[in-house]
Amino acid sequence: MKRFSGHKRITGFLTLLCILLLSSTAMAAETTENKQTAAEAQSGSVGTDDRIIKNSSGNVATSSNAEMPSEEIGPGIRKTAEPEKTEPAGPVYEKGESLGFFNATAYCPNSESSGRQSRTYSGTIPRPQHTISADITILPLGTKVMIDGIVYTVEDIGGSVKGKKIDIFFSSRAEALAFGRQTKELFAVVES
Repeated sequence: MKRFSGHKRITGFLTLLCILLLSSTAMAAETTENKQTAAEAQSGSVGTDDRIIKNSSGNVATSSNAEMPSEEIGPGIRKTAEPEKTEPAGPVYEKGESLGFFNATAYCPNSESSGRQSRTYSGTIPRPQHTISADITILPLGTKVMIDGIVYTVEDIGGSVKGKKIDIFFSSRAEALAFGRQTKELFAVVES
């Protein structure tokens, strides 16, 4: 029986300790809220009809008749100014050294209307102003080159693309035919 009453004392003591901790935490939170409310009142809420509302959990909020944009993103959490983004979304490339002049031709998606998009030798779907086909002994797969200020990636190979030849992907047959056959200077790409 003494053993049981000892457990009751410890349980009672722990319960009392929890109650004290909870009440002191609540008092500290209320004090902080009162300081915030006082600071807001001093910082310029002159001329507004503010009403203090206390919800069921004891949190204090203010309500204003004037429609003003909220400076809070959550209860008691102030909105902070976001830093301006100065960095571009993707990598920035600069023109490097010349790789020489290459004979450039054009290719486009298959003219068959099967509804399926063909894939490149590297397994990607070709994209205009991005994909080129090259001799991978000269320009390995994944190599980035700059042609006329546009950065292309070697993602494909071709049966007739040997030596200093490239094949540039275009989105339509008309664009590919308009490009025809040209001599283009290729530049290495430097990521900055």
